[in-house]
Amino acid sequence: MADLTGDGQADLFTACFEGGLYLLAGKGSGQFAAAVPMKDKAGALLRLGQYWNEKKEDWSKLPDAKYRDEHLIAATPVDWDGDGDFDLVQGSAAGRFFLRKNEGTAKAPAFAVESERFDNRNEPITVPGGHCMPVVVDWDRDGQLDLISGSGEGGVHWWRNEGKKGKPRFPHCRQLLAPSSKKPGEPGIRTQVSAADFDDDGDLDLLVGDCHIVEKEGGGDSDWHGYVWVLRRQ
Repeated sequence: MADLTGDGQADLFTACFEGGLYLLAGKGSGQFAAAVPMKDKAGALLRLGQYWNEKKEDWSKLPDAKYRDEHLIAATPVDWDGDGDFDLVQGSAAGRFFLRKNEGTAKAPAFAVESERFDNRNEPITVPGGHCMPVVVDWDRDGQLDLISGSGEGGVHWWRNEGKKGKPRFPHCRQLLAPSSKKPGEPGIRTQVSAADFDDDGDLDLLVGDCHIVEKEGGGDSDWHGYVWVLRRQ
């Protein structure tokens, strides 16, 4: 939740597995407008490259996109460049992080026509197991914004920002939660993460949503269900 329209009201914001981003503008008193697709400053829908084409009922690729093979599945608003407005840190199904800069202002957002990939030594920073669901937070409280993500195979991964202000670097991936064993009583796959002080003890904890596959006895279709886990920091 963030004020993405610059009107002083908190808005709801979500990505969709079809490859787009959607905004539910806040109307006050806990009310929100209907979801509308977000667009860049040129008026094009905010997508990475690959998306579900409803007219063709098939996957299509943006012909001029820099990352035509990347499929956007998640994003989070954050003032990445410290200029006072919200940019968008995005995640792809293949596990990569991308930045879509707000080249406008807080009151008049204007998102860039192309995304920038987060790289380490010219190689993309990639979530083990794919399914990048980005969270931007100062996990180690050193004043720098870090990257955290769930994974398609379960678990939670952390990239510590080892750069300087204005020049972030994420050379190492560290595991905060191991990939799923798919056993009952443990977090499952396709994890989605939120970081906050849930137990009010002064440090950041993890709230982890997941997907569990429960195979039926004797075969047949499996049941799917999701849980939410609170992982308190020790």
